[in-house]
Amino acid sequence: MQVRLTIFTVGTAIEPEELADRIGEMMAALRREMRSGRQIGDLAPRHEAALAWLRRKGRLTTAQLARFEQITPQSMGVVVAELVEKGWAVKSKDPNDGRRELLALTDAGAATVAQTDAERRSDLVNLLATRLSDDDRALVARGLEVLMRIETEQK
Repeated sequence: MQVRLTIFTVGTAIEPEELADRIGEMMAALRREMRSGRQIGDLAPRHEAALAWLRRKGRLTTAQLARFEQITPQSMGVVVAELVEKGWAVKSKDPNDGRRELLALTDAGAATVAQTDAERRSDLVNLLATRLSDDDRALVARGLEVLMRIETEQK
């Protein structure tokens, strides 16, 4: 996992833009490391991403999924056809616009997403256990507590 390393000391000012960039880089690097060289069952990364969007957002059109994944609707159409063929998703007519089809997770799709989540969590646990010392894990936990203030102060 290659991430730009800059040592920050307590009391040293860091601009919010730089901190946001660093957090984004670290999240992307962690995702890549957790997925590196390992596909779960016959769930390709393109399937995993689409199923995750359906779980998060509920019923979506192919065009919406394509926008979320930043690919063409035609490319997402291929992914959608594969999801339906594997029984992970089902299409239905949009009750508000009969010209559109909505895609939704099936029970099998939801179970696949849950299994994937468990596998990815296991990967993260392994990375934390094998690559960080006890002190480093405590420091990460403290950093997460600070970041959680953003969420709790919004309420």
